[in-house]
Amino acid sequence: MIEQEETDSNASKTDLAFATPEKQETRAFLRERFLRVITGIIGKPAEFYLHENTHVSGEFRGCDVECSKIFVKNLETPMGTIPKAILRSDDIICLDIDDINIDQ
Repeated sequence: MIEQEETDSNASKTDLAFATPEKQETRAFLRERFLRVITGIIGKPAEFYLHENTHVSGEFRGCDVECSKIFVKNLETPMGTIPKAILRSDDIICLDIDDINIDQ
């Protein structure tokens, strides 16, 4: 019983450290910065370097909340062009986009 109370006490101390105003402000700043970058690259031509030395390109259209899926328009692959495609982020090694505009 005493161990359970100590565990609960330690957990609440950890939660309080996680929720300090400084940390919340830092997380908000980073989240806003990330969203500005994602918004700034929508509609830009992108080159994707995938596993097995595969290179594809297309227009970046967005991503899901977890960034696990990347939405691409007119994906040019070695097999041809796909009008609308979803790439799994686990398959992407590198993403190259020029002229990112984050001043919004």
